[in-house]
Amino acid sequence: MSRSLHKSTLNFLIRCSKLPAEGNHLRRLNVFASMVSSCIRTKRCSLEGMSRPEEEEEDNRQSESRIKQAKRWLMSKWTDWDTFFAPYIAPLLCRLWQKGEMILVMDGSETGQECTTLMLSVIWGKYAIPIVWITRKGGKGHFTDAVHTELVRKCLSILPTGRQCRVVLLGDGEFDGQCLRDFCWENGWEFVLRSSLDRQVDVGGELARLDSVLPLLENRRIVFLACGCGRDNALLWKGKGFDSPIPLLTNMELGQMACRYYKLRFKIETLFKQMKSAGFYLDKSMMACHSRIASLLIVLSLAFIFTFCTGLLIK
Repeated sequence: MSRSLHKSTLNFLIRCSKLPAEGNHLRRLNVFASMVSSCIRTKRCSLEGMSRPEEEEEDNRQSESRIKQAKRWLMSKWTDWDTFFAPYIAPLLCRLWQKGEMILVMDGSETGQECTTLMLSVIWGKYAIPIVWITRKGGKGHFTDAVHTELVRKCLSILPTGRQCRVVLLGDGEFDGQCLRDFCWENGWEFVLRSSLDRQVDVGGELARLDSVLPLLENRRIVFLACGCGRDNALLWKGKGFDSPIPLLTNMELGQMACRYYKLRFKIETLFKQMKSAGFYLDKSMMACHSRIASLLIVLSLAFIFTFCTGLLIK
């Protein structure tokens, strides 16, 4: 069963590879397929988990060899998102694009030891699927507005063109920077981004904090301020189940629609959980090098997508 999984994974990687499957690249694809299939089989993304023998007769020397191969793959300068992930996520994005709407969610999470990953995912049904990410050394909230914009530009490079498709970007409080919002306007994207209650907005022609309109929420669930933040709309939403009102910035014209889309943002939290404690235990990898973690996420993301698609077929 495991040999069949490895062979099927390798055949898929070779078929969709943007480089000729020969020489060193073929060897890297073979190691890549072994790591992905081992992640699926063992539900672990640690080097020890990915080195577990597929057959009982394999000895410790073969396991040590697998660990060395995995280490070399993660450290290789030839191992990057453009070569080993973009060609395989692109067909999925094309299929979602053809449906006429694509919902993107951005969020950050601690990965490995003292590293944080900023990830952009796409909503597929009830789940979030990883697309692109940036991993840096440091705690959560370490990324700047320029880095947020860099991430969506990287995603834009593999999105289909030609056919009209509605793109909606969702993000939490740290993603309401001006640079990211300008990017959405320039590319015709819609966005719903959480902001802060102390943000200065236009309230009836006067500049005031967004929480100054809190009294208006006593008799309604949404307070909508058209062009309250420059050309962007600002709103306060008293969502069901939330302890305090949620401040949002959006370029959507309807407040209720913006709130309905923002609810989908929480699906990326489920994605991180499935990559960690409820799935592949990324938080137990013990890696401290941000570049290795970024490469490990290539393996883990593809294993997650394969598992997710298999679940859909079974269902």
